Amino acid sequence: MEIRILEDGRFDYIESGSLLGVRYKDVTSYPVGFEQILPMYPLDFEEYLWANGIQNHTLQYLKSCYDKKEKVSETVHETLCKLFYSYLVVGGMPETVQIYVDTHDIAKVVLNQRSILDLYRLDIAKYATENEKIKIKAIFDSIPAQLNEKNRRFKLNSINASARHIRYEDSFNWLADAGVALPCYNVTEPQAPLQLSEKRNLFKLYMNDVGLLCASCMENIQFDLLMGNVDVNMGSILENAFAQNLKSNGFELHYYDSKKIGELDFVLQKGLHTELVEIKSGNDFKKHLAMDHAMKVEQWKFEKNIVFSKSNVVEEGEILYLPWYMILFYQQEREPEKMIYEIDLSGLI
Repeated sequence: MEIRILEDGRFDYIESGSLLGVRYKDVTSYPVGFEQILPMYPLDFEEYLWANGIQNHTLQYLKSCYDKKEKVSETVHETLCKLFYSYLVVGGMPETVQIYVDTHDIAKVVLNQRSILDLYRLDIAKYATENEKIKIKAIFDSIPAQLNEKNRRFKLNSINASARHIRYEDSFNWLADAGVALPCYNVTEPQAPLQLSEKRNLFKLYMNDVGLLCASCMENIQFDLLMGNVDVNMGSILENAFAQNLKSNGFELHYYDSKKIGELDFVLQKGLHTELVEIKSGNDFKKHLAMDHAMKVEQWKFEKNIVFSKSNVVEEGEILYLPWYMILFYQQEREPEKMIYEIDLSGLI
């Protein structure tokens, strides 16, 4: 696109497509000031509710409960839980969601998801370099099994006993740039700024879409999830759904793990503050030893401590318990539209 066409000012241009984040690297330069990059994600849970016909007054009621920390009525709570269970199975890929909305046929949903997974593998073969194809495909195919491990941390030796992170780093970055996988990096200290304490060689790797993760498991777990059987064995599915929504809600993904404290599912930064988020799948959602230990560390300060679970809204001490579906309101702070800073120069000689 030539600069003079852009400067004409009569037209706006939008470029979209799969693996755009990867293909950008093949372009030598872009005209500075003429392009804005907008990351796109699968539908988050709020968008999924819109697609399923949930009315604004229902969302406003839920937002009021979220803001006031009040319990949601049991009828609404049960219905929203069922919708969240369906989201775990359907996910947020637009075509898949449309199939579900039109037919409510989970068999057709899964068929479409497996087709998307096959297309991802074809894209890897098409766009990745010859040296990286095998490694990228091995990483992609191992994500479900790696998330099913107890601590969900990605272990390279499960792919290749002699594998080293430095040799696979470009392959991980390719999947992240392509928007196919979501890395969640370990931090040495759960305090802002989190990026300064990132350990890039320790991370979890989530699928970009929880529905695709379900479909890739090949275990017909969809029926159990739809029935609300989100027990400890389904913890990786639930955690992936939250990683996906937290990322689309503007957060960078981090976690913390140490022998002394334990593992904190998500450590999130809001401005200069840090917040802890735990995801619980079972009935023992009030058992969160790692969060309890972290809160007792004198030099650590946390703005909020949130546990998402199957329970209704409850606040106990410094911990706020929220139902899973309330993730739609937990968002990163918006950047101000204006940041005007003027210095009075009248005092200068």
